[in-house]
Amino acid sequence: MTKSLENSLGIHIQPSRSMYQKPYPSSVDARDNPMGWKVPDFQKFSGTDSKTTMEHISMYLAQLGGASKEEFMKLRNFPLSLTGTAFSWFTSLPPCSINSWAQLEEKFHAYFYNGVQETRLSHLTSVRQGRDETVLDFFKRFREIKSRCFHLEISERDLIDFCFAGLRSSIRDKLEFCQFSTCNQLLERAVSVESRLKESHDNYKSHRTNVHAVDDYSSSDDESKEVMAAEIRWPAENKQLALLSNRFIKIGVRK
Repeated sequence: MTKSLENSLGIHIQPSRSMYQKPYPSSVDARDNPMGWKVPDFQKFSGTDSKTTMEHISMYLAQLGGASKEEFMKLRNFPLSLTGTAFSWFTSLPPCSINSWAQLEEKFHAYFYNGVQETRLSHLTSVRQGRDETVLDFFKRFREIKSRCFHLEISERDLIDFCFAGLRSSIRDKLEFCQFSTCNQLLERAVSVESRLKESHDNYKSHRTNVHAVDDYSSSDDESKEVMAAEIRWPAENKQLALLSNRFIKIGVRK
């Protein structure tokens, strides 16, 4: 029957698989776990978020710890780090199609490569603090971009220079003659400067609210002429002045 359908339709019908078979050799599961081995709570890769395959492989091997030295441990535990679409991909691999960890990793990268290129040095040097972005948020964004520079070896001194150049000019100006040996030192000083600048700005706004606009108008009736005066307080001398007929005269002074 199957042969007849194949001949009439011109296709090859794959026999249905009655039982699931893993893509790696059965000898992998025949090996015993290392002494004292406990399955880690692996970070999961779904293939649908922004996490790259390189990031996942690095995290997976780190979570395996010393067991990552064993080929069979990397193969056997890898599906435990997958979920959703990624796990479905793994289970769809043909039986015995994977003979080594290198082969599995290569297939994994090839299938889930999302087109996100590795960050280049030019990306890092062009990071700038946004107008409404805090220093903490800027440093967080800078570090996230730096984490994608997988193969770039950047010294701490260069990172400090890149971070400093990316800060807003108002903050850079206050730190121009300071010396920093780590990015954390730069972060602490920049946060301090940002806090002082904000406090100064808030104080200025508070002072401005103490200065009231003066309205001056005259009625048509000369005998009942009214003059409205606004009181202005000057912090330096704490003098009280009144605006009358467009001229300032000291209150309480008689002529």
